[in-house]
Order: sequence, then C-alpha cells, then structure tokens
Amino acid sequence: MGAINTSTNKHEHPKIANKNNKYKCPLCEKDVIFKQGKINQPHFSHYKSDSPCHYYDNPRETDIHKEAKLLMKTLLDNKTNICINTECKYCKKRDINCFFNYGFQYDIFRDDYNENTKAVIEHKFYYNNSNRSADVALIENDKIKYIFEICYRNKTKEENRPEPWAEIDAENLINDINSGKIVDKEGNVYIECIRDYKCDECIYYEREEKCVLEMLQIKEKEQMIEKLETKYMKNEDIRSIEIIQRKIKEELIEKEEKFRIWKENKIKESENKKQEDERRWRESIKQKETERIRKEQEEKLKQPCKCGIIMKNICRCEKPKYELQINKFLYCVNCNNWKCRCK
Repeated sequence: MGAINTSTNKHEHPKIANKNNKYKCPLCEKDVIFKQGKINQPHFSHYKSDSPCHYYDNPRETDIHKEAKLLMKTLLDNKTNICINTECKYCKKRDINCFFNYGFQYDIFRDDYNENTKAVIEHKFYYNNSNRSADVALIENDKIKYIFEICYRNKTKEENRPEPWAEIDAENLINDINSGKIVDKEGNVYIECIRDYKCDECIYYEREEKCVLEMLQIKEKEQMIEKLETKYMKNEDIRSIEIIQRKIKEELIEKEEKFRIWKENKIKESENKKQEDERRWRESIKQKETERIRKEQEEKLKQPCKCGIIMKNICRCEKPKYELQINKFLYCVNCNNWKCRCK
C-alpha cells in the first residue's frame, strides 16, 4: 500500500519511495513512516495512536480498491509505457492456446501522453443511455482515450463500457508493481486484463459446435425411426438402410477431421501472430526512443554557442577529417563544413 508525498501531493508506492521524503496516509491523512530494511520489503506504517488507522495493517475492500486506483493514476501521470493484454477466457475452457484479438491489446506509449492528457479517478460519462463512472480514465481535451476499471470482487459488464477499456485485478496490480514482477529493465509495465472477453474464433467455434450437435441429434432421431421401421421390413430393405447409415457415419467422420485440421491451423496462426506482434511492439519502442534522442540532439545543436560557428554550416560527420585553416578554425574535408570550437 502506498502513501501521499506531502511535498508533491502525489501518490507513491513503496517501490519508488524515499526515506528523505515525508508521507501521509491516503485514508486518514495522518503522517506515516516509510520503512526499508534488508529483510522485509519496503512498506509504510502509521505512528502509534489511540485511534489507529488500519489502512496498512488490515486494509478493507474499499481501501484496496482505492489504493489500486491511485497506483494506476500514478503510472499514467508518470507517462509510463503500458502494455495491456486482453486474452480470450473461453479459449482456455477449450484447452487450447489462447487466441489474441489484436484490437484489444492496448499499447500506451509516451507519444500518447501530451500537455492536454491527464488521468482522472471516478470520471463521469454518458454511455448506452445511462450515466457511468470510470475508476480511472485517461482524458485528452475532455474526451476519453482509455478506461481502466479496477476489480476487487465484482467485474464490469462488457456492454457498460466503450472501447478501448481494460479491467485490472486490484490486488495483483498492487503486489506485482511493488515486487517488480510486471516491470522490465526499461521501466515498461505489462498488465493482464481480466475482462470476460470472447474472441471471434471462439464465437465461430461455438456456432460450429451447435450446428454439429443439432445435426447429430437429427441423425439420431432418424436412426431411431429407421430402427422401428426395420422391424416391419424385409431383409433387402435392412441392407439398404445399413448402407445409408454407414455413409452418414463416414460423412460425420470426414467433417470432424476437417474441423480438427481447421482448429490446428488456427492455433498455429495465432501463435505466429502473437510472436510477430510482440516483435513489432519491441521495435516500435526502440524506434520511438531513438527518435526522441535524435530530437534532443538536434535541440542541443540549435542552442547558441560562444564561438559563433553554430551559426554557420557545422560538421556533423560520424568520422570527420579536420584540417586547420588560416583563420585557426578546423575545417572538415569530408563535408566542407566547420567544427564548433565550443566542443
């Protein structure tokens, strides 16, 4: 459980807290102590009091829900790269690798944040002819960009939130952030969404399964009727019925085999898509980081210098070859530009 930094008035979880700062409890707003040792994990605790607050030693359901909302808002305020995976829960019931619907795999990069974006707790909005409230919302110019629902007991209904939105387990978010389980070396955060989402493949699978069951039920009824009729038929008629039944079984076996092959191909395609999507996501982060570094370097070059060379054509070669000119300035033979004397 985190605390409010009294100097910045921002929420900080124990993983990033500092003993030099002063903190207060988010619930009772009394001063708290930050403890960090070699044995126990970093944590906050109250001073001894006649009317103690149980926000840290025995938190209630509302306290855990509030802490998770403050933690999610802190991640957004700090402009953290967040990757939220929304898996299909029905694929697991079918005992196969989960299919990912890529429209529900959210990647929130630093470029998604700007001066007009802000994170809001308990944001009010109107949707599906009703007034709604989002636990945490990322807003840009009073418009919703993302919604994050924090779940402790009861889940949010799919039809009550506009896309894009994600549902996050409150306890898992608090524990995983403090332990660093879902944070990589570069500070990127990976969160699992617990929505009751059903992918297109599972919807199609259920439809196919219903069709097969209905077809089998019809065939069973037909076979029962044929069995009753055979009691009053001749032996030749019985042979013809057996041939028909055998053909029906062969057709069913053939359809089941086609359906099995289709399912295996879908599993392979989903695995390839998942790997390709992860690779592209990693590359996009690297590209954006290199672009940011390039822009910073360009801004530094635009700053005025003391020697005045920056106002002329300046050499930017990776491997320059300088020669000393008459005016005691270094001149690059490769690009015919000057070297700044300030560097």
